[in-house]
Amino acid sequence: MPRLNVGDKVKILPAMETAFIGAEGLVNEIQPNDRGIRDLDRYVVQFKWGEKKTFYDAQLMRIET
Repeated sequence: MPRLNVGDKVKILPAMETAFIGAEGLVNEIQPNDRGIRDLDRYVVQFKWGEKKTFYDAQLMRIET
């Protein structure tokens, strides 16, 4: 079961090298891992400027509102 939900506000963590480290966005889509491995769940995050990018679970931190 995915850890995050569509609509959650998240921050990109430095778990893997990416130009988006520190950026914040909203979870737009969830792509669960076929084998049920939560660390390999992928999330499509949409940023305020409209761009969407896919990240693994370990790259994201939920921001409490």
